[in-house]
Amino acid sequence: MFKAGFSKVCISPPVGVPLAGFAAREDVSQGIHDDLYARALVLENAEAAVAIVSVDVLALPSDFISRVRSEIEESIGLTPDSVMIASTHTHAGPVTITTFFNPDESVDTNYMDSLARSIQGSVTTAWRERFQARVGVGVGHVEGVGVNRRSLDQRPVDEEIGIIKIEDEAGVTRAVLINYACHPTVLGPDNLLVSGDFPAFAIKEIEEAIGPNGFAMFVNGTQGNISMGHSSELSAIGVITPGRTFERAAELGHLLADATRKTLTSIKVEDQPVIENASIPIHLPLKNYPSPEQTNRSLIEAEDHLAGLISQDGDNIDQLRRAKSEHLYASITNFYAKESRVLANGLLPLELQAIRIGGAVFVAIPAEVFVEIGLRLKKLAPHRTFIVGIANGYIGYLPTSAAHADGGYEVVSSKCRPEAEHILIEKVLRLEEGLFAGTDRLDSRI
Repeated sequence: MFKAGFSKVCISPPVGVPLAGFAAREDVSQGIHDDLYARALVLENAEAAVAIVSVDVLALPSDFISRVRSEIEESIGLTPDSVMIASTHTHAGPVTITTFFNPDESVDTNYMDSLARSIQGSVTTAWRERFQARVGVGVGHVEGVGVNRRSLDQRPVDEEIGIIKIEDEAGVTRAVLINYACHPTVLGPDNLLVSGDFPAFAIKEIEEAIGPNGFAMFVNGTQGNISMGHSSELSAIGVITPGRTFERAAELGHLLADATRKTLTSIKVEDQPVIENASIPIHLPLKNYPSPEQTNRSLIEAEDHLAGLISQDGDNIDQLRRAKSEHLYASITNFYAKESRVLANGLLPLELQAIRIGGAVFVAIPAEVFVEIGLRLKKLAPHRTFIVGIANGYIGYLPTSAAHADGGYEVVSSKCRPEAEHILIEKVLRLEEGLFAGTDRLDSRI
């Protein structure tokens, strides 16, 4: 018998904590617009059991993921490689990781302890409240939500919505998971209210459509260069562009929810699906950074230049913006130069994880992967494939090799060399091949 369970636990931080996501944000949180949650969906058949967790935060470090997975294993026996923990990447949640764009941010260990308990509690409750169910995986399409923020024509984008639908024995839809690629950055650095951004509006609408006790959750996709069009660089230095409102977030959330609801009725479910999982370590080539002494000198020079412009009177807006960007880039490079010294052999370790549900597979990558890579994977993969980004850790951006030549915020913010794109694609395809061939043959195929 196939069983499923779901649960959510509120993880909203106290008012007055710093919010993550924008180096230019100038104040702490002033209130809660909508609560944040750790949501869990568990699936079990006679051969395997898995959990998919969605956490309404910017990102989570890999050591935290390992800790929570171990606690889940101790609690209910699910092995670490069967638990996928993804961050939605909201930029209006608490600080949960020290990031490249704001290395001075401090992580509240008390909140992180509470968050670990909440994630574990969500998975444990979902496991203990399993019910006989049917599951189906389908694809919806939505236009008008995400655009390519690095392209003049705002394309390509991934308009697919990956959907997992859970029904009970009576044929009633009980839970829905949606996978869609877009930065939750409708709200900008001027927002000081805790929020899940547009995915929170979508989830609320889907849950209301399901009915009483309905459950929905969101996991992000290959959203590295996908947002609602706002410049990542201008956002990072604090330039506020029009349209970054809760009303706009609600509009985009409605588009995503409406497209999902229209697809649900056409998704076929089964009561004996194949459930499998696999996880492998891989290594991506790390950029060559100058010494920390050199990057620190460059950062000081950028700070002095910016301070000099700020002290001047007159119309120097363009110069000031360029100086802020140069300072931001110098800060990022300095942060990575120090970090790279502890990585062995110029390689960046990360985990690739895949969960198979019937004829579809969800692949977790701990990065902000560019959408072109996700689209290529979907085209090359022999099975229906969905990428879950910012999952099981966080290594920053993973651009295409072509994007490295263009530079810009996302490229500066990536630790990887251009060839990382091709290595990642090859490893994901081989992981998927092994998963569908049988996990006992996985090692020989990678």
